[in-house]
Amino acid sequence: MKFGHQSIINGFGLIMLMSCIQLTVIALSEEPPKAQLSAREMRSDLYFLQQHLTQYSASAAASSERLARLETSIDKALTQLPLDGDRQRFAQQLLQVIAAIDDPSARIDDVKVQAYLPLKLRKLEDKWLALTQDNLPQDSEAPFITHIDGLPIALWVGATQSFLPPSLANSTSEQARYLAMIPLLRREIGLPASRYCRLTLSDEQGHSHQLSLTLTAKPPSSLSTTEQRKQASIDLQGVFTFYDLSDFKADSPIGRRLKRALQSPVAILDLRQGHGAGDELLGLLAQIFSPDIRPPQLAAWPNSLLAVARYKKGPNLRSDYLKPLGFRPPVGLSQEERLQLDLLRTQLPKEEPGFSPWQAKFWHHANLSWSHLPRPMRGKLMLLIGPECRQQCQWIAHFSKAWPDTLVVGEPTRGEFGRQQRLTLPSSGIKLRFNTTQVYDATGKALSGVPTQPDIEQPLDEIIYWENLTDLFAPATNGQTQTSTN
Repeated sequence: MKFGHQSIINGFGLIMLMSCIQLTVIALSEEPPKAQLSAREMRSDLYFLQQHLTQYSASAAASSERLARLETSIDKALTQLPLDGDRQRFAQQLLQVIAAIDDPSARIDDVKVQAYLPLKLRKLEDKWLALTQDNLPQDSEAPFITHIDGLPIALWVGATQSFLPPSLANSTSEQARYLAMIPLLRREIGLPASRYCRLTLSDEQGHSHQLSLTLTAKPPSSLSTTEQRKQASIDLQGVFTFYDLSDFKADSPIGRRLKRALQSPVAILDLRQGHGAGDELLGLLAQIFSPDIRPPQLAAWPNSLLAVARYKKGPNLRSDYLKPLGFRPPVGLSQEERLQLDLLRTQLPKEEPGFSPWQAKFWHHANLSWSHLPRPMRGKLMLLIGPECRQQCQWIAHFSKAWPDTLVVGEPTRGEFGRQQRLTLPSSGIKLRFNTTQVYDATGKALSGVPTQPDIEQPLDEIIYWENLTDLFAPATNGQTQTSTN
C-alpha cells in the first residue's frame, strides 16, 4: 500500500485531533480537592467567604448583629485553624462560621467527620432514645441515653448549638444529626479523641448501666444524601414522589394519574426532595383543596398578590434575578398590580440601598375554578415534607397547612422560598450555598427562613408505616368528601 503526502498529512491531522480531545478532557476534568491545606490557603478562604457572605447574604444583611457575629466567628476561626491543615477539619470549622448569619437554608456540601456514633438518637419528650440503625431500642430494658463519655447528654446537646443557626437551635432532628458526630463535639467540648464511646443507658425508674461502643466510619443514612432525581414516580403503594417540579405537567401521564388519585379516599404525595420553579402542581392542588388561596383583603382582585421578594444586590446579579421564581419588578406590573403592591408596602421593611426594590409575584386565578362553580370531588391529601423541600415545594407545604382535608407529615422545612448563591472556596474547593433573598407573603409576613412545621413529625430515616398514618387520617365512610365553597 502506497502513502502519498496527502495521506501523511491526514494521518498527522488525525493524531493532532485525538491529542486535542485528550487534552480537553484532562483540562475539563475536575481535580480532586486537596486533602491538606496550608495556613495561608485557609486564611484566604475565610476572607473570601466573609467577603461573599457580606456581599450577597440576605440573612447576614438583615441585622447589624448578624454581621457582627459573622466578623467574630471569622476572627475566632482564624485563631483556631487546624494545625495539620486537614481539609475536612476546616470544613467542619466553617459550619460555625455560617451559623453566625442565622440562615437555616445555608449548606456546606460533603462535610464529614472521622467517625460517627453507631446509634440513632431521637428525642422523646424530655429524654433521648438510643436506637439501632433499624430504629429499635439499643437496650429494650434501658432505652434512654443519659450520658456520653460520662458527661450529661444536655452538655452534648449544648455543644451542637455552636454548629446550628439560632433559628434551628431547638430542632431536635438537627440536634440528633450533630450528636452522631462525636469527634466534632468532642473537640468543641475539649475531650480527647478516641475510637470508642462510653454510653450510660437508663430506664424510666432511673436504673442505669454503661455500654462501650466502637465508633463507625460510616455516616448515618439520610434521605438528603441520596442522589437527586428529576422524574416524578409512583410506587406500588400508590405514593407519588416528586423531585423537580419544573417538569410536572398536569396533562402528562403522571399528572392524569394524580388527578384520579386525588379523588380516591387518600392520596399521598412525597415532596421530601421537591424543588424547582414550576407552579402547575400547586395550581392543581389548590384548585381541588384550597377554599381560597387569596388573602381576604385582596379577594376581589382577579389576579391577586401572592408574595413579594427582594434580593441582596451584588455586582454580578441582574435586575431580573428573581424572574425564574415568577417575581416581577414594579416597572413590569399593570396599574392594578402596582396598586396591590403599593397597599402592601406599609407592612414591609423599608427599601434599603443594599437590596433590590420589592418585586411581586401574582396568583392568576384563571387557572382556578371560581368559588361559585362546583369544585371537583376529592378525597384527602397527605403530604410528606422535609428540609430538602424548597422553592415551589416550600410554597405547596406553606399553603397546604391551611387547606382542609390535608395532613402534612415529616420534618420541618427550612423556609427556602427564594434563590441561593452557590460558592466554591478557591483554595479548599469546599462548596456551599446560602440565601440571597427575602420573601414576604401578601399580608407582610416574613417567610424566608421560617420553617413549615408538619402536623405529624416523622423522622426521614425512619420506616413509614402507611397503614398507621392513613388510619389516623381515615376519610369519611363514603370514601369521598365534597369540598367546601367558603
